Amino acid sequence: MKTLLIPTDFSRHAYQACLYAAGMAARHGWKLHLLHVYQSFYAVSAYPGVTGAAWVEIKDATDQQMAELIEKLKKQFPAISISGENREGTMADTVANFAREKNVNLIVMGTQGATGLKYAVLGSNTFAVILKSPVPVVAIPARISTFRMDRVGFAVNYHATEVTALEDFTTLMDRPVVITLFHFYEKGKQEETKKMQKWAKRFEKIATGSDAELQFKLAISRNLPVSINRMVAREQLDALVMTPMDKPFFSRMFSKQLIKVIAHKPTVPVFFMKTDER
Repeated sequence: MKTLLIPTDFSRHAYQACLYAAGMAARHGWKLHLLHVYQSFYAVSAYPGVTGAAWVEIKDATDQQMAELIEKLKKQFPAISISGENREGTMADTVANFAREKNVNLIVMGTQGATGLKYAVLGSNTFAVILKSPVPVVAIPARISTFRMDRVGFAVNYHATEVTALEDFTTLMDRPVVITLFHFYEKGKQEETKKMQKWAKRFEKIATGSDAELQFKLAISRNLPVSINRMVAREQLDALVMTPMDKPFFSRMFSKQLIKVIAHKPTVPVFFMKTDER
């Protein structure tokens, strides 16, 4: 049975990500584990008035919040296994280490979190978790809480790791119905069309014997974030799939800044798949 890990700061936005993850787990029969990361040293040093005794009270309060969150989700999703815990540390390192320790299959994160003494700032850590995580990470927009996986977009740049990433995604998500593989280019449509036709054969092997339908789109672009959002709207996509650790993908088309923008302000859930390259 696969395990979903959901880092949470108990904010409303993080709860939306919990609902999305729970819907995913319910559909596939997976387990759900919630993780709240706190930094007691930072809290005490940043707020001198907070004594050791006061910090114990804060920690007890977060334990209570975790128990209440688990109970709330269990009432809505009684068919799935839901657990949770609080750990001290930095967000990205703690989440990555936990994922390795517990053999987590997928991390689901909200992209906007709460601020203040009792909370880690979840949204500002999403990008760091994507880079450090040993498993795929899903960035969930605040307005989305319902899991849907009928139409998916996959950003490609003709690299071998993308074939593996797409295969891993379809295996993980039980093969979406429609997968649109899209590539943006700056010039040379004829050359890009030939490349897409060549790579289409490799991608189509993944869908053989399944109910998945592959579509291929080419589009000229001068502004990638805008172009991606337009593609999402035009194709009515439920989610995006990207491979941010692919170095050629970074250097030619998708800079770290673009990945950061998409991770923090996505219009649909974004699955950041892992590759063998670092």
